[in-house]
Amino acid sequence: MRRLESFSIHGLLAGLALIVIASGVTRSVLTGGLTVSKKVNITFWNGFTGPDGVVMLDTIKRFNEANPDVDVSMQRIPWGTYYNKLTVAGSDGGGPALFIVHADALPRMRRAGFVATIEEAFQGPGALNRADFDPYVLDRVKFNGVFNGVPLDIHPQGLYCNAEMLKQAGMVDANGNAHVPQTKEEFLHAMKATTIEVSANQPEKQWGYALTAWGSNMRCMMAQFDGRYVDQNGSPVLDCPENIKALEFVANLAKNGTVPPPSNGLGWFGYRQKKVAMVWDGVFMLGDLTRMNSFHYLGGMIPTIGNHPGTMANSHVMCLRKGLTDKEKAACVRFIQYVSNHSLEWAAAGQVPARRSLRATPEFRAMQVQNAFAKQIPYMQYPPKTPVIFEFQLILDLAVEKAVRGQAEPKKALREANKAVIDILNRDKVEHPEDQGS
Repeated sequence: MRRLESFSIHGLLAGLALIVIASGVTRSVLTGGLTVSKKVNITFWNGFTGPDGVVMLDTIKRFNEANPDVDVSMQRIPWGTYYNKLTVAGSDGGGPALFIVHADALPRMRRAGFVATIEEAFQGPGALNRADFDPYVLDRVKFNGVFNGVPLDIHPQGLYCNAEMLKQAGMVDANGNAHVPQTKEEFLHAMKATTIEVSANQPEKQWGYALTAWGSNMRCMMAQFDGRYVDQNGSPVLDCPENIKALEFVANLAKNGTVPPPSNGLGWFGYRQKKVAMVWDGVFMLGDLTRMNSFHYLGGMIPTIGNHPGTMANSHVMCLRKGLTDKEKAACVRFIQYVSNHSLEWAAAGQVPARRSLRATPEFRAMQVQNAFAKQIPYMQYPPKTPVIFEFQLILDLAVEKAVRGQAEPKKALREANKAVIDILNRDKVEHPEDQGS
């Protein structure tokens, strides 16, 4: 009797469970729930923690609405910890399906073994037009003739000016508007004219120009003096005469007291606080200024100090993780194409589109700072294409710091840096012969 009673109770529970499941399936079919369950979920990692992240979130929202079979979710991680987290997650076979990498960091991420090729973005329906990208920029994402990413933007360094300070110093055009200095002579004159010493009416000194990131400032000059990181054979030449001239110009500004002393730390913050009239910095810093009231700023090309115009630059690159299913990869490619096609909106957050056609639009040309910085693209210089870029740049930055602080003459600082880089690259060739020449 107990056995029959027990059996009846279990049967009743099983029957109820089947009814619930059946009801759920029916409801799912009627309400479209099965369609939702078939969505391709894409995780997207990047370091866009400022206004650029807000713009990207809006782009994702519009993509998801236009593509109901895909759901892209974004995770923003500060750049300071981003690459470590990405490398750990990717090397373990996990991590995001889609992620952002700086162009100069792509060789290192590729070496980690989790970056997939992405030829599909330039093929088939919705294919991106290769001719719409600058060849130099596309080359940054190509390894052994195969694309490992799609450039989203270009972010060159450029000149930021406080328009009111320029006008007060008499730096104006024929219409009385602030004139952005373009030549070495104009720049040096503007620096002097906008520097105001302490007085009864000036409680704190106003500087005409301040160095920001010293290494970046010097690399802008490298591009102008025809400097280079390596020669045609890939051997480091940091101490070449052209680089020495570039560093001498930057170091002499500090040595002559033309800019705030290294210990002052004004730089970009001094510019934002209206204590400095001009700085060189990346287009991505524009987000800081757009949130400020009553600040009339202007952007321009870095004045031609060397042999010709020039600046340093980099790009955000959209990449895919290896191991995605065909459906996941197809969804990611569709999203990448969508973001690229809509990167004019992305430019408004403080970037320059990688697409030539978008830079030619009236909408982009109306973006004063971005358009001015973009004029430097034919003269820009990216960091070297090497997996040891972080070590390479750290050594160069330390050399620049020594020269700016007066701890070593530019020639000596660069000679020591070059020896250190040669050791690193030689060791890298031995440890990773498979990466040479890719």
